[in-house]
Amino acid sequence: MSNLINTITENARRIVLAAALIGTVVMTGCSTTGSSSSNTTLGDEVAKPQTQIAEVENVDNIRPQHVINRSKVRVSRTGEIYLMRGLANVFSRGIDRMAEDMRARGYDASNFSYKFWKPIAEDIVARAKRDEVSYPVVIMGHSLGGNESSKFANYLGSRGVKVSLVVTFDPVETGRVGANIDRVVNYYLPMQKEDNTIHAAGGFAGTIENIDVTADPSITHTNVEKNARFQAASMNKLNEITKAL
Repeated sequence: MSNLINTITENARRIVLAAALIGTVVMTGCSTTGSSSSNTTLGDEVAKPQTQIAEVENVDNIRPQHVINRSKVRVSRTGEIYLMRGLANVFSRGIDRMAEDMRARGYDASNFSYKFWKPIAEDIVARAKRDEVSYPVVIMGHSLGGNESSKFANYLGSRGVKVSLVVTFDPVETGRVGANIDRVVNYYLPMQKEDNTIHAAGGFAGTIENIDVTADPSITHTNVEKNARFQAASMNKLNEITKAL
């Protein structure tokens, strides 16, 4: 964590993020729950009835079981879209807005903390073996959620689940993507000493766009995922690769 903070503070655009991190630690202390880990044991939670993610009282309380058991009653387009917030959730409200917009348009879109992708990925792999996944699979993430987007996609791709699109908003470390991943779009603000672009790893045969967004001085690490133009471009890509049910 200290390495991450040092890396973030090297870039002036991330000073706000680092300060907020310190405040979050002071306010929350060291208390954690078992459900805060990406390796959470779901146990009997998986068997709970389906729920509408949009109806969870506080989006910060969305956990893997809510995503795994989400209701698809209102879904009217193909595909499964997974959107991950970054550190402490508060910096990534654009992720929540995108997910809300997608659900309003009939997409099966789930928004959650970057910490929770592993059980969700395991469920996708299990469902793929039963031919229960609605393709295309799409992964999006901001900040630490951007970091985990590549890992999430690689986990699926290495297990035979095709990922059609990965969209990241200013990850804070280098990403690498491998087999069974079609297209990657990375909106990023270059860091001074670290490479936060995404590169092809072994087996990758798709396309990668690393888009430097520093030409617009109004874009910062904490608002890049809220940018209307980038959100619209992401939605257009979804429209291109999905279809009405």
